[in-house]
Amino acid sequence: MLEEILRKEIQKKGPLSQNRFMELALQHPLYGYYRTHEGVGRDFTTAPEVSQMFGELLGAWAIDYYEKLGCPQNITLVELGPGRGTLMADFLRVTKVSPSLLRALNIHLVEINPVLRQEQQKSIQHASVIWHEKIEEIPCSSDPLIIIANEFFDALPTQCFVRRENILYERAVGLQEESFVFILRPLRKDVGANQTWEETPATVTVMQDITTRLLKQRGAFLCLDYGYETGEGESLQALFEGQPSSPLSHIGHSDLTCHVNFGRLKKLAISKGLGVLGPLSQGKFLQNIGLDLRAETLKHKNPLRCASVDAAVIRLTHSQHMGDLFKVMSVFSPSSLKPAGFES
Repeated sequence: MLEEILRKEIQKKGPLSQNRFMELALQHPLYGYYRTHEGVGRDFTTAPEVSQMFGELLGAWAIDYYEKLGCPQNITLVELGPGRGTLMADFLRVTKVSPSLLRALNIHLVEINPVLRQEQQKSIQHASVIWHEKIEEIPCSSDPLIIIANEFFDALPTQCFVRRENILYERAVGLQEESFVFILRPLRKDVGANQTWEETPATVTVMQDITTRLLKQRGAFLCLDYGYETGEGESLQALFEGQPSSPLSHIGHSDLTCHVNFGRLKKLAISKGLGVLGPLSQGKFLQNIGLDLRAETLKHKNPLRCASVDAAVIRLTHSQHMGDLFKVMSVFSPSSLKPAGFES
């Protein structure tokens, strides 16, 4: 059904920009992947699903920042794209060591998938949890806030531009004998070196909301995702049932992602006068906030888990797994109140 919707729009309006194609494939109200599929554990595995240590360490990181804020009576905690709720469940288990933080928390989860919302309701045990479809739906207040986004920005619809021989093209999806194909749609003359790059308008919109809130309310934003600080090229990829797939196959049934341009996020935050730390490799960040110590504690409590804990540490931190490809960056206000984890 979704493929037929795409065909009709192409026949009516011409080739779809990659941005529009991703929007429909992932977010169509009835047939989009993130509206209808659980995804996590079937098509991909995120760091919280690798080990409880990931969410627990972010909880410890939040306790440290809460104390740096002066232990406010109320604090807004936001998670963008909470998956099954695993990260938040592990996060909250650790915050029990700080009863004042646990009482202060007002939790807001941004999730468009009704299936995952049901999973989150089962996993997350806290009296104050409110769900939203968009971050802008979260009420503004005078309370400080902590925002966490783990593998959120990589799933936002992304444009791809190509400059060749002083002509600017946009990567688009068209039809060739009823089959979907990628094409380059000419836009205009554009003098410059041959180059391919991506832009994600939705990311800019979300970041502008986050930076505005941080300036008004104080707090920190922690972004964990795969991507780069500097670079170019195109990075659209698809996963179907855990295996790499063509983005034009299994439309609406495969996960589509693009690498996150951390350099652009960093530049935007700095332009607003906010503090920025990172991007730092996920492996280094997790080790900085106590991964090795937490792993040793878990192994001491249950020696039978030694092998699985060691395997999780390798998967989260090793350069051939998630350690280097995944980056961590924090944006915060005031700029003098630096979050933990970014020590060199």
